[in-house]
Amino acid sequence: MAEVEVPGPRPDWEHAPGYQGGKRNPAFQASMWEYAVSSFRLVAGLSPSLDVLAARLRLNIERSWEDMGPVDAAMFRIQKIDFALSRLEGSSCPDVFVWVSRAQGDVDAALNLLLDALGIGEEALTFRGDIDTGFVDLRSEPQT
Repeated sequence: MAEVEVPGPRPDWEHAPGYQGGKRNPAFQASMWEYAVSSFRLVAGLSPSLDVLAARLRLNIERSWEDMGPVDAAMFRIQKIDFALSRLEGSSCPDVFVWVSRAQGDVDAALNLLLDALGIGEEALTFRGDIDTGFVDLRSEPQT
């Protein structure tokens, strides 16, 4: 069977994972993180570093990217609840973002389960909420 030769990219095509303003590449590439995070919702921030949190649960941190740049993330499950922890490289916000599966109805119970597994209390939370109701900055509020 003859080998099929694939031509190189057209010189006017943008890179697939980048912004494509004028001369479109027929492919637009999203990262694995962007695909995975679509099934999660952001619910909180944590003050400890991602490295420390991942070490506690013996998680592997994976490197990916999103529109704003490189992101480190760990995705995992505790008692059938899917979680993700992420940190955007170079962000002015030092928080580790806590993501919970969109299928999870009781976010407070899920967050408590995560904090318990991490061996930390609510004092480690820097913010809470969601995109629909808004986020509350807990660093300026007294913890109860």
